[in-house]
Amino acid sequence: MSSDCNLLSSELTAFFHSLNHPASSVLVGVSGGADSVALIHLLHTCREQLKISRLAIAHVNHSLRGKESDGDEAFVKGIADSLQIELFTMTLSPSSSPQNGIEEWARLERYRFFHQIKQTEKFDSIATAHTANDQAETVIMRIMRGAGLRGLRGVLAQRADGVIRPLLSVERSVLEEWLKEQGLPYRIDSSNLDQKFRRNWVRHEIIPLMLKQERDAVKNIALSASNAAAAWEILIAEINIWISSYVIKHDRFSFTVDKRGLSDEKLALEAFLVLFDEYGISVSKLHLNRVVSGRMLFSGEHLLPGGWGFYPSRGSILFTRRDYYKQYYL
Repeated sequence: MSSDCNLLSSELTAFFHSLNHPASSVLVGVSGGADSVALIHLLHTCREQLKISRLAIAHVNHSLRGKESDGDEAFVKGIADSLQIELFTMTLSPSSSPQNGIEEWARLERYRFFHQIKQTEKFDSIATAHTANDQAETVIMRIMRGAGLRGLRGVLAQRADGVIRPLLSVERSVLEEWLKEQGLPYRIDSSNLDQKFRRNWVRHEIIPLMLKQERDAVKNIALSASNAAAAWEILIAEINIWISSYVIKHDRFSFTVDKRGLSDEKLALEAFLVLFDEYGISVSKLHLNRVVSGRMLFSGEHLLPGGWGFYPSRGSILFTRRDYYKQYYL
C-alpha cells in the first residue's frame, strides 16, 4: 500500500466495503476546494486497493465569481492532467441564477450535471467530498428549522441514486493537514466567507463556539446523524405501514388521510414529513402541528405552502392543491 494512502485508507476502505451498490467506476465532483482536492487525490492513490477501475472528475463553473470561478476551473483541469484522468466540465450562465436561493440553484444544477454524466458515461457512482463538518453544519441548520428524525440524518453517506460521500466521517481539519503534508495546493472560495449565507454563519460562528466548549463537537454531531440514520431505517418500515393503512394517493396533486391514523401523533408527524416531501410541499413545524390537529376539525379550507391546502371531513382529511380543489372538488 502506498504511504500516501495510509492516513485515511482505513476510512475509505471501510466505506467502500459498506456500499450496497457497485463503485468500480467513480465520477468525483471536484470544486478545487480542500475537501474535493483531498478526495480525488486519495481515491486516485488508493484506487487499486479500493478496486476502482475508472476514475474521473466532474467540475461545474457556476460563473458567480468571475475570474475566480474561471481560475477554479483551470486549477481542476490541472489536477485532471496531472493525474491523467478524464475531466467533464460545464459552465453555467450567471443570468440564469435566481436573485434569492443562489446556493440551492447552484447545488441543483451541479447535481443535474453530475447525474447526466453518470448516465451517459455509465459511471457506477458519483462521489462528493462532504465531511464531518458539512454533516454537523447540515444537522444544526435542520435543528434550527425543526426537523424530525428523517432530517436529523443530515447528509446521507450513500443514496439510492448512486451518490456517495466517502469522507463523511472525516473532519475537514484532518484533510487540510493531509494536503499540507503531501504538498498539495487547493483553492479557497471567497464566497464561503460571506455570512449572509446561513451555512457560512453556522460554519464561522456557531461551530467554533461549540468547539470551544467541546473539542469533539463536530465528530459527535456527525455520529448522532449516523445514529439517526440507523434509527430511521427502523422507523421508515413503520411509516410505510402507516401510509399503506391510512393514505389514499389519488394522483400527483391530491391524497386523502384517514383520521384514525392520527391517533399515533408522533408516527403521524414523521409520516406526514415523508408524504409532504413526496408531493413537494415545504412545511414548517407549525404547519405539521396544524395538520395533525386537523383530526379535531370537520370542515373548512386550511392553507399549506406552495398553493396546497387541506380539507377535513368527519372521517378523513383531503390534501390537494387549492386550484385543483376548486376545479375538481367543488
